[in-house]
Amino acid sequence: MSYRYKISVIIPSFRNLEFLQLCLPEYLKSRHCQVIVGLDGYNRQHVDFLQQYPLIISLTQRRQGLCTATNLAAGLAEGEYLFLCNDDMVPAPGWDEALLSTASPGRIVSGKVWEPGLIEVPPCHEKIDMGHSPEDFKRESFIERAWQRAQKQKGMIEPGINYPFLIPAGLWEKLSGLDERFNPGSASDPDFFIRAALLAPVPEMIRCQDAVFYHFAGRSGVYVGGRVSLCWKFHWKHSRMMFRQKWGRMWQHRFGQVPDVSGWKNIRTGIEPWISGRLWRWAWFGPSGQHSILRRSDVS
Repeated sequence: MSYRYKISVIIPSFRNLEFLQLCLPEYLKSRHCQVIVGLDGYNRQHVDFLQQYPLIISLTQRRQGLCTATNLAAGLAEGEYLFLCNDDMVPAPGWDEALLSTASPGRIVSGKVWEPGLIEVPPCHEKIDMGHSPEDFKRESFIERAWQRAQKQKGMIEPGINYPFLIPAGLWEKLSGLDERFNPGSASDPDFFIRAALLAPVPEMIRCQDAVFYHFAGRSGVYVGGRVSLCWKFHWKHSRMMFRQKWGRMWQHRFGQVPDVSGWKNIRTGIEPWISGRLWRWAWFGPSGQHSILRRSDVS
């Protein structure tokens, strides 16, 4: 099968314009990439900003959750690989070459993430403070330090899986994307990685040490207005309930680890419950509404 691009960058976004403005130009610099932004709900300010750039806008008329926004955007991908990231992640130069150098049809490749410590930093990430917002982001220092890191650890990998990650397009299709019962997004990534680990053959899941990303951490939903969002806490609890209803248990692996699914292979996953699932999502988000696909020439 032939592809128009090596990588389709998928960036779901909901009311996070200042971070999108920071990260988006960095992805557009890559000669390998198609960029698709999945806007979760119509916002004229976001559309006006995005129409300046050579990209595709996947737009839901009203908010449906980042799982849905991601899946709709990924459905437009023309790349050999899909790169799934958050809108509050800034890539260091050379991220694409580093990931592609270790990519293969049987691998899911994660990047190395630095975070400032606004919320607890997972063991697989590094606490390196380069700013807490786009206004105080130390871009030049980040680029220099990430370059030094890349030179020292060029080509080095370790077992692990986390956002952001590069996945072969065929593997993404085989997994049918993110499970939308976890909208707006919490618990969707451990579910996705467990499903990947249950495939036959099992894809290798590795972390590339010289593809560096700065993550403002939680700015896509967790850490809002100088505090942890109460709305996010509510969704966090609901998503974990949905995970247990689906799998009959909670995940055992730590954040960033490759899931050990040796005891999961005979599990028959439960269907999404009507009341706490579809009806709950309809009550929270409302009807799905229209899905639009916009390119720069389409927006007036």
